[in-house]
Amino acid sequence: MVRPKKCRRLSSCVPCSLFKPNGIPSSELEKIQLEADEFEALNLGDVQKLSQLDAAASMGISRQTFGYLLASARKKVATAVTQGKALLLPQSINKDLP
Repeated sequence: MVRPKKCRRLSSCVPCSLFKPNGIPSSELEKIQLEADEFEALNLGDVQKLSQLDAAASMGISRQTFGYLLASARKKVATAVTQGKALLLPQSINKDLP
């Protein structure tokens, strides 16, 4: 039986909905979806430079879960940049996610 997801507090503002390589129409690109909780983890961990413990507390999740989210987000961003793929960003994330 799968364990239910814990609610996550998200508050980052997403400035746009898509990042893509210059000069290639988005319809021709493979897209990678960055989830709202991954976006929040990137913001707290890499932009705001919070410790994983503080960032996890801010999101209302465990430090280990935060680490998994951050690693997943970094992999998606790195894949999009190095392989020339579009990165779809979450729409609005000012909410609690289950």
